[in-house]
Amino acid sequence: MPLANYARSGNLCSITVAVDDRRPVFSHRDVAADAVDVLKAHARKTGVLVYAYCVMPDHVHLVLEASATCDIVTFVGQFKNLAQRAAWRRGVDGVFWQTGFYDHFLRREEQLETVVRYVVENPVRAGLVHASQDYPFAGSLVLAVTPDD
Repeated sequence: MPLANYARSGNLCSITVAVDDRRPVFSHRDVAADAVDVLKAHARKTGVLVYAYCVMPDHVHLVLEASATCDIVTFVGQFKNLAQRAAWRRGVDGVFWQTGFYDHFLRREEQLETVVRYVVENPVRAGLVHASQDYPFAGSLVLAVTPDD
């Protein structure tokens, strides 16, 4: 994928950032909450639109759109760095992120709301909660997300 696509406004990208060896770093509530706080603060600082996020025990899902001052690759790299530093302050040892991330640019026919709901409902599919609204580490910084009835 050309790097310019990661900087183009209007390109929505679904990202999965994984922890090495599926280590459940974010199964600790404080570490997961810190990762969400880092994400929110970094999105505010950079202007990157976070349509969906979900911090799972061993990976993080994001649906992003670049801002005029920050592309998606830079944002994800900085988020990983900041979240890791926050985890270290909570006693998590070592470097834990896999190098890089998985991405998928949404196509025109893909409905943003469907993708957002899929991300936010990931904890339900994983059996972590019965209803998506019960999971405190998922949501949207842009859209009002309602549970699928």
